[in-house]
Amino acid sequence: MSGAGRVLRRALVLGALSLLVAVAVQAPLIKRFIRGEFRESFFQASEYPGIRLITLAEAEDLWRTGEAAVIDARRPDLYGEGHVPGARSLPAPQAEKRVPPDILALPRDGPLVVYCEGGDCQSSLLLAKRLHGEGFKDIRVMTGGWEAWVEAGLPQEKADGQK
Repeated sequence: MSGAGRVLRRALVLGALSLLVAVAVQAPLIKRFIRGEFRESFFQASEYPGIRLITLAEAEDLWRTGEAAVIDARRPDLYGEGHVPGARSLPAPQAEKRVPPDILALPRDGPLVVYCEGGDCQSSLLLAKRLHGEGFKDIRVMTGGWEAWVEAGLPQEKADGQK
């Protein structure tokens, strides 16, 4: 066998072994994907034209200028511990049952910034889909969520209004 053939065979073996190791390491995640646990985590722009993902910097600009209503999709206890100043609390599970009148009173074409914990949290996207169903046309989901907001050292407010 020529030198090039040996190199190619070794590369193929290494590639196959890498694939096997990756599958073994990520098996729990692959199982969750197969069971459909992430189906709600995705959205198609054609299905939800009013929803888009934005960066922390974009969310901060909208908050600082007061251009957008900010909605916290986290659990009430987390909201109470700290949230974006002026943000309204609307936990995603609560919104599935009923969206409160104060949220429904917001202009349907005005921008909304929605956030959750951060990391792999899906609450903000689920809430954004629900708000889209209520007729809101400009919903922006802050990537990185509360975790990114805190890490950036941005202002925080507690449930009692103290900073």
